Amino acid sequence: MESLAIALSGMQSAQTRVAASAHNVATFLTEDFRPQRVAQTSQPGGSSRVRVQQSSDPAPVSFARGVVGQIQASTQYSASARVFQVGAEMRGQLLDIFG
Repeated sequence: MESLAIALSGMQSAQTRVAASAHNVATFLTEDFRPQRVAQTSQPGGSSRVRVQQSSDPAPVSFARGVVGQIQASTQYSASARVFQVGAEMRGQLLDIFG
């Protein structure tokens, strides 16, 4: 799979992880709170995929775990954005060479 598509899937996965965490924080004090859980998996070709699932039972949420998850997602997004930037630069240089 092309580096730009891989990087984009990583950015989208990170964005989904942050959105689920934000949902959990925003709805934590509601009655019958059921947190969203995110499962991220690698796909053939290097991309990633996330699935968001609503917990079937009310469950406690660890704010520390949520903060760590947000930091991980932010780091993932930054790294994927850098891969996208480098891939775009390489593509531009190839076009300059062969264009």
